[in-house]
Amino acid sequence: MYNMKHLWFEKGAYANKRARHFVANDLEPNKIQRIAVIRHAALGDQVITRPFLIELRKFFPNATITLSVISNYQYGMPSDLADRVHVTHGSDKKKDITFSQKINNFKELGDQDIIFDLAATNRSYWLTKLTKAKLKIGFPYRPLVSKLLYDICVLRSDFTAEVETMLNMLRILGHNPEQPLDFAYPDHRQLHNKNSPYIVYFNGASQERKMYPFDKMRDTLIQASTELPEYRHIYLEGINDNEKASFLGDLSTHKNIEIQASMPLEDLSTYLAKATAVVCTDTGIRNFAISTHTPTIGIFYATVPFRYTPKVGNHHIVMTPDAKIPSPEQVVTTIIRAIKDN
Repeated sequence: MYNMKHLWFEKGAYANKRARHFVANDLEPNKIQRIAVIRHAALGDQVITRPFLIELRKFFPNATITLSVISNYQYGMPSDLADRVHVTHGSDKKKDITFSQKINNFKELGDQDIIFDLAATNRSYWLTKLTKAKLKIGFPYRPLVSKLLYDICVLRSDFTAEVETMLNMLRILGHNPEQPLDFAYPDHRQLHNKNSPYIVYFNGASQERKMYPFDKMRDTLIQASTELPEYRHIYLEGINDNEKASFLGDLSTHKNIEIQASMPLEDLSTYLAKATAVVCTDTGIRNFAISTHTPTIGIFYATVPFRYTPKVGNHHIVMTPDAKIPSPEQVVTTIIRAIKDN
């Protein structure tokens, strides 16, 4: 590790005078002691934070890393890659806490050497503002916020995978992250079950508008099981009522279609890593599958596709030119292509 004295960018980022002075005179990665990473987000966004934390540890090997999460989104948080977890009051606490309690909760994060805001929400803005740090780094959508809150900002784009944008916060300081990305999860490339291959289908989502219509998901399963009879086609249930398999009805005549009940997170990572492919919309399960390097078929129509699709790996997007809901035929065709590419 060598001392960084230069901000490595010409365009695509912002850095104020304080940041330039700190990097030129005071930034010695081995001597950084306290780093906070703010990630107030649900399962999928928590999962894709893992490579950032792994690379952060490489660049700042002696720092105590505090991960700040939100109380209503703790499922799947990468606490195993942090030294400390700070929980910010979320919407589930809205009626139970006063304004002063909320401010005190923010201050519990404590003074830091560097803050990385990977949330860019009103709550994370306040947390960043109220926390003392020598360097504050973020990726807000609004240019005005860049100069008001942060010393360094990297630009976001709907055409760049968000995990890469987060890693740009380290690249701008001179760190070169490893490729392919390391998520510290079970790896499909070592665990793929070739003796009894199976494809996983999931239809849950944080919002109902992101869910593939039930009739189309049912037709997708039936068509795929017919065209790919040598595979087991497994519908993975979620924990919510609308994520159960009841909508599939009687599929007893399709012997290679199965139902898998929801499972604990620690079991799910291995289960997805062993799968031949995972088929779903823009959900945490898709990001989970990506983190195990399992091929994915993402059905997109309600959200932008490229922000959550890594450039490296066998990950396919199903979408239509007019952003309407893709047909089961399109999905099955893409499943077959993904399997051939694997």
